[in-house]
Amino acid sequence: MRAIRFFHGAIALVLLVLLAAGCGSGSKGTAAGKASATDTGRYQSPLTEPLTGGKRGGTLHVLDETDFERIDPGMAYYGLDYQVIYSTQRPLYSRTPNSSEPSPDLASGPPVISSDGKTVTVKIRSGVHFSPPVNREVTSADVAYAIDRGANPNVANPYFSSYYGVLEGAAKASGGPIKGIDTPDRDTIVFHLSEPKGQIFADALMLPLSAPVPKEYAAPFDAHSPSDYGNHQVATGPYMIKANSAGKVLDIGYIPGNSMTLVRNPNWEASTDTRPAYLDQIDIKIGGSQAVIGRQVLEGSDIVENEPPAQSSVEQAAKSLPSQLEISPGSQSHYIALNNKTGPFKNIDLRKALWAALDREALDRARGGSLVTSVATHFIWPTINGFDESGGLAGPQLDFNQHPGGDMAVAAKYMKLAGYPSGRYTGAEAITIVGSKGNPSEQDAEIVNQTLRDLGFKTKFTLVESTAMYGKYCGVPKEAIDVCPSVGWNADFADPQTVLDITFNGKLINPALNFNWSQTDVPAINTAITAAESVTGAHARAVAWGKIDTSLVEDATAIPFDWDKQANIEGRGVRGVGDIWNSGAWDYSYTSLD
Repeated sequence: MRAIRFFHGAIALVLLVLLAAGCGSGSKGTAAGKASATDTGRYQSPLTEPLTGGKRGGTLHVLDETDFERIDPGMAYYGLDYQVIYSTQRPLYSRTPNSSEPSPDLASGPPVISSDGKTVTVKIRSGVHFSPPVNREVTSADVAYAIDRGANPNVANPYFSSYYGVLEGAAKASGGPIKGIDTPDRDTIVFHLSEPKGQIFADALMLPLSAPVPKEYAAPFDAHSPSDYGNHQVATGPYMIKANSAGKVLDIGYIPGNSMTLVRNPNWEASTDTRPAYLDQIDIKIGGSQAVIGRQVLEGSDIVENEPPAQSSVEQAAKSLPSQLEISPGSQSHYIALNNKTGPFKNIDLRKALWAALDREALDRARGGSLVTSVATHFIWPTINGFDESGGLAGPQLDFNQHPGGDMAVAAKYMKLAGYPSGRYTGAEAITIVGSKGNPSEQDAEIVNQTLRDLGFKTKFTLVESTAMYGKYCGVPKEAIDVCPSVGWNADFADPQTVLDITFNGKLINPALNFNWSQTDVPAINTAITAAESVTGAHARAVAWGKIDTSLVEDATAIPFDWDKQANIEGRGVRGVGDIWNSGAWDYSYTSLD
């Protein structure tokens, strides 16, 4: 059970409805593979940026091309929103910028999972207070209400059913108290689950939904459809959205389409938190073009760009301003979805032939090359547990996976095994390919199309807007699209279930908003997924899901080609620290100014 957070806001708007990364405790033997996969040389990296020693004070200026989607912690599910949420709110668990590991935040220690995996108990730390106008100390009841409201249709949390739906009574919840949540005292919250999935549930407690919300203050706003709490929210983190005395942030600290201002939370106690919170204020300006923003940032001081910059800005920084460039590993992945259910790619050998023939290095060059990509050899990417267990950088050792530049001889071998003695496809019907407009996705789609034609396939090649590709074609099984050449995936936390479950579990193929784009439905893999969902312990889960990843490669269910490394730029005088778990996005609670 996972949730997805897509990397383009437009895609997120379309796909948010369904509701992707486990509480990433490190697995054994992963360090060496991850280091080699994420080395960025002379550029900054969230893996190595110092988290201490920053200078206190000052105002950071931030330029955003696009606006926020949801600033309510119960609704938020987009990378830009998360930057603000994790600076202003304290979920039970969170992550330091340089790690996907969970750390107690509002919680005073790690979750206690019962031996049967059906009960999770968390202790709340004392001394954490809500910002004005609520002011009082946070209790376990505030966490319970925060999660309860996730099921309120006026809040409609996008990942509630995927992660929190395993709570007893969650299926029928509509905003009132959920049967499976107990608060025996003000410092303890106990979660009772209907299935033995304590590990993945505990992992999900680092998502914003577990950040406390005061019922006596928020309930009147939650009665609105949609809830208006986000525009009147209170904070528990080191910062708060600037508000008036009644707590209203709309048109004060947040002017939609224009700006957002974060100021210090006067009720935050540094002794209860690990975040240094160096900055006095963060001023976020919304609007403008990537090219203009990139120039302003690289030429300016005390300023950062808050979204993936234009390729020209990245190239300029890499060439002449490397100290102003951050490269974050483990951002997301891209792969080619092949229809396993209908059409020619029901044949596993045809899938392997295409895999062997593809120049995956060319696909990655279209995305910026080795500076910002690594050629994928399997589905779990660096920084996600299970990466090494499924082969690390090299991936499963199979002949069709061995040649990232493509090998037509190996491809011909599999074409012949598929029943085409000439080594080329001789079927009469054209296969349908639906890709996304705009580079680099468009370039990738064209490379895939040409490779198919080189193998003898006749193609019906179409490019549409990314929202249509996912929402109208590739995410609708009845459309029977044969090839979707550049689908992408982003994980909410570092548990491999969030990467492989909804994308390849045959039990989760939906008639619409379907994310199993290949319609993979292999009984043995489905059985392994069901078993792995209940496995506890980070290493054991990494091993179990690593085997599933290997099985998916062996079955050539889809063709992974890219593990992204996100680039970000900053101005002079900024000691920016990015979150490895949030695609390298700047972490305001650790960033400082010289």
